[in-house]
This record gives sequence, structure tokens and C-alpha cells, in this order.
Amino acid sequence: MQRRYLSYTTRLLSKPLKVAIVGTGPGGFYTAHHLLNKSSPDVKLDLDFFEKLPTPYGLSRYGVAPDHPEVKNCEDHMNAIMEDFGGDGNGRHKVRFLGNVEIGKDVSLKDLEKNYNSIVLAYGCTSADNKLNIPGADLPAVVPARQFVNWYNGHPDYYAETNKYIPPPLDKIKTVSIIGNGNVALDVARILLADPKEHWSKTDISTEAQELLERSTVEHVRIVARRGILESAFSNKEIRELFELPVKFIPLDKELLDKLDVKKLGRVDKRRVSIIEKYSNAPPKESARSWSLEYYKSPVEFITGENSLLKATKFVKNKPADDALLPHKVVATDEHVTEDNELAILSIGYQGSPLDGFEELGIWYDGNKLHNKNGRVLSTESKGRDEHNAVFKPGWYAAGWIKNGPKGAIATTMMDSFDTADNILEDLANDKYIKLADDQAQLELPNAIDWAQWKKLNDYELQRGEELGKLRYKVCNKNEMLDKMY
Repeated sequence: MQRRYLSYTTRLLSKPLKVAIVGTGPGGFYTAHHLLNKSSPDVKLDLDFFEKLPTPYGLSRYGVAPDHPEVKNCEDHMNAIMEDFGGDGNGRHKVRFLGNVEIGKDVSLKDLEKNYNSIVLAYGCTSADNKLNIPGADLPAVVPARQFVNWYNGHPDYYAETNKYIPPPLDKIKTVSIIGNGNVALDVARILLADPKEHWSKTDISTEAQELLERSTVEHVRIVARRGILESAFSNKEIRELFELPVKFIPLDKELLDKLDVKKLGRVDKRRVSIIEKYSNAPPKESARSWSLEYYKSPVEFITGENSLLKATKFVKNKPADDALLPHKVVATDEHVTEDNELAILSIGYQGSPLDGFEELGIWYDGNKLHNKNGRVLSTESKGRDEHNAVFKPGWYAAGWIKNGPKGAIATTMMDSFDTADNILEDLANDKYIKLADDQAQLELPNAIDWAQWKKLNDYELQRGEELGKLRYKVCNKNEMLDKMY
């Protein structure tokens, strides 16, 4: 049932309500889309997007695999917002893009609170990585997937003139172990296995990554998971895509499939098993490269080799725990196996972080998310209380991964952001928002990038990409980005 919102008072209509959204990834622009299109016809919104980078789109631009341009179509929502409501607005709502502005540093959270009736934190949850507490985990050839993804997707933090990210020496590596089997792990596997010229050259992959992949000597990629087939974190679409590469698949141990009671499985799991069975039983492809899915194994030690590379990874074999209350739990056995590899890539999850000023503002971040209830940010007064006695921070909201933790596809983020937007509209309609002083000082943003400047860079990237036969040529260095924008 669609929500109904109370009418805004004449006092509210005397001037637009001001909304700030921190982050321009899917969590941010889907929230804005819903606010702008579902708000009462009587209300005006002045909405400002704040983005740390000079470029919009967040995880869509820097997280989605280069060979998935259809997933990046979600960016059309951000483009439509700026086309419909940017500039002088449309007579009702007005939207600005303020890129190259880092909230918590360039602008404090307290300053935001002095200037906006509602503030949505949607800055993502990809600032750090989950870690393994095992010997060798800090070796240079044990690489977080997040960093590898940001490198091949051209994230400017990894192309800085100082402290530039150094990618793994793929031209000196034969075998790679990817720890984890979610969709990010499969993206990384495709990067390593697919033919660089046939598969990647026309995409928006960074040119530096393209050049290194063309020199790559990687022959085998193993994708290792601690649990079984039914607990695989990848989607059926992603695993089918990997199977369809012209690369040899090393079939699973037949016993793993034989143990499954397919009749009791749901539709998605049945489809997953049938896909794996189909390709396990198919004739092997003629290819110099190969890959494998390996289950019930956990790394216990990364063993150093020569030239800052690994020699091998030692795994413990796991087995189902046979716990009726925890049917997906596994336990370690006494059996170990050591596999040769020069590189390990950890795809075991992301970590977020709080912004400077959370404590002063009276909100808190732990458990890999900003504490909130249905998108409404909780005050630190709520600590130790049950949800029925929660105390909210008026006017503050969360959307995207910072709301629920780093999980879920873009479609999930969309629906969840709509829920946050609904709660914002409900609160605005019921006079629950930050009351602003009539004489509040305007924010000074001398280095902010506006939408017109971003479009200059966008036009350059598309034109240069067309010249090179690519979907887009990504400018990766921040200073070069800014040069193209002015």
C-alpha cells in the first residue's frame, strides 16, 4: 500500500526545504530520485549532492566490472536527476552536484547540520578490507580484492602521483588463488582469465590495467570457498558468465555434487547445481588457461617465495558441522593441503568507516554500518535500549551500504534507498526535520566541481574512448581529471 503524507504547512512552503546527500553512488542517487519524484506537489526541495571525488556514480563507476556496462545503466537515474532538476531547477526542485568535496574534512558534519533540513549519508562502505589473521596474511603478494578492483577500474585514489598503487606483477605469475567466491571474486577471475584484447580492450577498463593484462603470464586461477556449493556467494548469472569464457574448467570432485539432494532444493539452488553439473560434464575447452571451483577449504598460512611473491598457500579441509540449528556451518578437520601459487587475492568482504565528527554529532558507527532504524540514524542515546525506545537524530538518514553494511546488489540498494526516502518524506510532512536559522552562514566550497564541469570530463572520456575503439577512456589521475574540467 502506498504511503500517504500529511500536507506541508504554509510556513514550510515559504522557502524550499534543503536536503544534502553525501555520496553519489546508487544509494545516494536512488534516494534522491525517490525524494524528487514522490514528494508532495506542494513542496519544493533544494537538494545538494556532495561527492568526495570529482566524478559521480560511486560504486557503479569504480566497482562494477568493465564488461558489465548494462549494470552501469543505473547511472541514467543520476543523469536524469541533473537534467530534470539541475541548473535553475524545474520551477519546483533544484539540484546541485558538488564534487571534489570531502565531508568531515572540507565541510564538517556540524556545518551540514547548520545548512540543511535533512541529511542523507550514502557514502558507501568500501574504505578498507576484511582481513585474515593467519601467518603470511601481510605479505605483499596477498592482495585485497577491493584494491585490485579499484586499480583496474581506474579509481583516482590508486592513480595518485604520490603513493601510487603498485598492482601485482601479473607478468611474473602463473597461479592465483582467490579466497572467497562472491561476485567480486568472479569479476577478478574474469579479469585474470579472459583474453585481454578480445574481451577487455573495448571496455572502460583502465589502460594501465589493459597493458599489464596483455603481458600477463597467469595460467590457472582457483576460486576457494570455506563452505559448500549451496553456500556459494556468487549469483547464477555470474558463474554462468565465467563458465562461458573460452577457458578450461577443471571439473569439481564428483562426490561434492553426488551428495546433494537436488529434489529438496529451491529453484535458485537447483539452477546453480545444474549449471555446475553441466559444465563439469562438458568436454574440456582447448585453452592455455584454466580455473577451478574449490570448496570446503580455508587458508591457514601463506608461504613466502622469491621476489616478493608467494610459494604456496596451505589450506585446512573443512566439513559440514551436522548441526541442525546451523545447517550451513562448517568445521575444520585435521587434514591439510598445500597448493602452489604466486599470488593470493582476498575477496572476503569490505569494511566501512565513520566520518570525522560522528562522535561530536552524537551518532555512532560499528558492526560495519552507521546505526539506524529503517534509514533513520540513531542517536548515541539509543545505545543499550531496545528498538521500541530508540532515540533518533532528527534530520539524519542513511542509505546504501553504509546503512546495512557492504552487501547486496544494486537492485537491492535501489529498493532499500526508496525505503529511506519514504521515511524522509514522512518526517518532513510531520515537521520532523532540522530547523535552520534564518541567518545561517553559507558553506564556502572554493574547490567544488559542478555538473557542467563533470560533463566536460565525461565528453572527453567518451570521445577519446571512441577514438580508441573503447566504450570509454577513463581518466584515472585526479589532477588530470581536474585539468579536463576547467
